Amino acid sequence: MATESASRMKSVGAGLLRWGLFALVLWYVATQARTLWDANRDIDVQIDWKYLVAAAVVSQLSWLPSTWFWQRLIELLGDRNLERYPLIRAYFCGSLGKYVPGKAAVILIRSGLVKQHGVSFVRASIASIVEAGAVMLVGCVVTIVFAVTIIPPDSLPTWVAETVPRESTSWSGLFMAIAVLVLAMPVVAVPANWIVQKITRIVQKRSLQQRAEEGKPSEGAEGEDSTDQSIGKLTWQFLVAAALMFALSWAGHGLSLLLVLRSMNPESFSLDAWVISTAAAAAGTSIGFFAVFAPGGLAVREGLIITMLAPSMGGPIAVAAAGLYRLASLIAEAAAALILYLVRPRVGETSRRDLE
Repeated sequence: MATESASRMKSVGAGLLRWGLFALVLWYVATQARTLWDANRDIDVQIDWKYLVAAAVVSQLSWLPSTWFWQRLIELLGDRNLERYPLIRAYFCGSLGKYVPGKAAVILIRSGLVKQHGVSFVRASIASIVEAGAVMLVGCVVTIVFAVTIIPPDSLPTWVAETVPRESTSWSGLFMAIAVLVLAMPVVAVPANWIVQKITRIVQKRSLQQRAEEGKPSEGAEGEDSTDQSIGKLTWQFLVAAALMFALSWAGHGLSLLLVLRSMNPESFSLDAWVISTAAAAAGTSIGFFAVFAPGGLAVREGLIITMLAPSMGGPIAVAAAGLYRLASLIAEAAAALILYLVRPRVGETSRRDLE
């Protein structure tokens, strides 16, 4: 009883802390947004809705590289001959789970949907964890590299410009950073493989414990929870390909945010604005993801996007863009999830276990 009571108190305390942090961040971002809006109240914001529709579509297409990476990870973990559509369907349907605090629902939804087509729940879960961490880590790297190389200095937040002072954009610096990152991949592969192995053991161990508590055999007929499954290595070539795919994905998200800006200001459609939008979308989405207390990174993402856009676009445009970007992406996520959920794969999709 004492143990249950302590566990319950700990759970309640964690919940209060999580929601308290979320409320604090929401209040801070709302206050800053109101200040920026009031400082330039005379700016008239007009919206061209067709660009918002385009932004919504692009925001979802930009996640396709992640579905490729997720499939390759599942294959490396032992599942073979995977059908593409069930994985894409599960990936986009699971995206709505990020609005549940803690974001674990993303993993549960995706893994549960692909399990119906012969994919191991455990392997799909491990791949989901690694995929999410990888794409968000690349998002952080994209933001940092762009901020110190090609974003115009006068378009950066003051504290960033003062931290890394420079007088102009540096495309040579960008290419040098890309070269260094590519050359570093053989070194990165070592901890990356260790992390995957560690996550695999933890998830498999918990899965076996849960099966034991439920009175089920330690290894089902499908063998999905076997701990002796061979796990492929994350080669440096694969990591380079994945990093490039994720960089392309963030460029797509930047284009989505740029289209939101274009819906309000025709003059914002430029290469510099795309670079700034890419860094803003990458920073807001990736850091918002790691803020597990915020459902869908709400407020955290908006705050970072406003911070990145305000120096070049002005306060009202930055505030409006952050809100419209959230609205467009949320509607697109819901629509994509609904359509893909209703359009079910064929019965009896080919899977590794079917072939065995």
